[in-house]
Amino acid sequence: MKLQGLRIALAGALALGLAACGSSSNDAPARINVRLVDAPGDYTQLFLDVREVQIDGPDGWQTLGTWTGGPIDLLTLTNGLSKTLAENAPIAAGHYGQMRLLLGPDNTVVVDGIAEPQPLKVPSGMQSGVKLTVNFDVEPGTTKDVFIDFDAHKSIFVHRAGNSDQYILRPVVRAFDQVVTGTISGTVTAGGTAVAGATVLVETVEGGAPSVVRATVTGADGKYAVGLLPVATTYYVVTQPVVGGTVYQTFASGPIELTAAAPLPVQDVALTVAAEHGGINGAVTPIATDTQRDLLQVVQPFGATPVNLIVREVTPVVAATETFAAPDLPTGAYSLVLTRDTFDANGDQTGHAVAAPVAATVTNGATANVALTAP
Repeated sequence: MKLQGLRIALAGALALGLAACGSSSNDAPARINVRLVDAPGDYTQLFLDVREVQIDGPDGWQTLGTWTGGPIDLLTLTNGLSKTLAENAPIAAGHYGQMRLLLGPDNTVVVDGIAEPQPLKVPSGMQSGVKLTVNFDVEPGTTKDVFIDFDAHKSIFVHRAGNSDQYILRPVVRAFDQVVTGTISGTVTAGGTAVAGATVLVETVEGGAPSVVRATVTGADGKYAVGLLPVATTYYVVTQPVVGGTVYQTFASGPIELTAAAPLPVQDVALTVAAEHGGINGAVTPIATDTQRDLLQVVQPFGATPVNLIVREVTPVVAATETFAAPDLPTGAYSLVLTRDTFDANGDQTGHAVAAPVAATVTNGATANVALTAP
């Protein structure tokens, strides 16, 4: 009995001692894993010369991992594939609000029809840190899993100089705490046959305005999985594939509620061929400078109570003029929404403007020409 009483007393003393030390985050260090993922892009390959990943928190800026494997092809990191930038890196418990990727000079894109990789211009400030806003707390003794989503489709802007193109990095990058995210998955088929290579968009709608949260491309079996979707959010799955010369009608799901209790909904897609289709092209004025980035959203209403959803996102090309093309769209009424982001010399975003929607109608076998005014 005396021995047991001594054990109880020692246990109580130890608990008090631990409680007294609890205010110091160094007593029970947390750890973090950081992985890089990507959305599909318009290029054959996109090599990003990642050198370090850093985080800012209770102890200031610290390096979580150093990558020595050479430039990473972001376009291989879809449908659940990722590249680990930091694993079990020790960090202090507390709140974290910012991360950054340090880049080297060897950033390139491989473009269809051009044999040699093209240099990707990266503003000097980005080499010292592509910044990401995060918002999470780390408890003592726990491990945090964070994914960095680098959206290739939206991150490259093309400026044409003479007979050559200049590819400029204007990164659209987000970081996700895996604990508070879920995944929407399914299979895309047409006539019971899997459709490979179909781009699938997962979108939200706020105030009537849609936005693409993440995207992916179906595999050879027609399957897709779009993860890192924040829970407690309503999503829509949209796809309008053009595969092997076949144009399909747009599929848009109803609202999908993603919750912590149900974070893995399945949304299968059955497509039909669009017998009638055309396209939209046009010009943007005034043209974007090399410190700006434009993105065009092709929007269509769906449902008995119409919900506007993005069918396709197009990056205009700047030369002496700025032009865009959205071919192979099913016939019908659309609206075009142009956004323009502005950046400083370091590559940090300083402005975001959205133009009023412009109506466009696609008729069979024709291409509508639309003039857009930048916001």
